[in-house]
Amino acid sequence: MGGSGSTRANLETGVQLAWTAGSNATRFGIGCKYQLDNDSAVRAKINNASQLGLGYQQKLRQGVTITLSSMVDLKNFNQGGHKIGMALELEA
Repeated sequence: MGGSGSTRANLETGVQLAWTAGSNATRFGIGCKYQLDNDSAVRAKINNASQLGLGYQQKLRQGVTITLSSMVDLKNFNQGGHKIGMALELEA
């Protein structure tokens, strides 16, 4: 996450501000990451377009991490278009 942030023992927070010159379009988002233990963390982010992102990351073993994530459009909750994803990260 870009912008400014603060850290507490297991909690990280951040704020993101962006704008486009000439169009007066502004974007704003806030997010956080909570470290559950040494091997797992949850993340949440919401922006001014009412998009809510949620994620869970689990280290399976040294060099292997799995991430589950979703993005829900809260403005159009009943219309669909939501996203769900999974990532497998392998380090050599």
